[in-house]
Amino acid sequence: MKPSQVLTQKVVAGLERLPGPKVLEVLDFVDFLEARSRSAAQKSDAEDPILRVAGCLSGSPLSAERIEKELYGEDPT
Repeated sequence: MKPSQVLTQKVVAGLERLPGPKVLEVLDFVDFLEARSRSAAQKSDAEDPILRVAGCLSGSPLSAERIEKELYGEDPT
């Protein structure tokens, strides 16, 4: 028997000893672990976070005065 099969049998045996509400907690935890695994897989497939903001960094730099004008709609005095 494979180690994973032995582990599965132990988990099932443990579940059978638990009362119903505790089994629901275990199921909730399993759902959480699955969601976290999916999230981690999606993050690893996603592009590098630096590359996501690289477009913001392209173009000519703005001066402090230009930023003030863009933010407040007037020339700083």
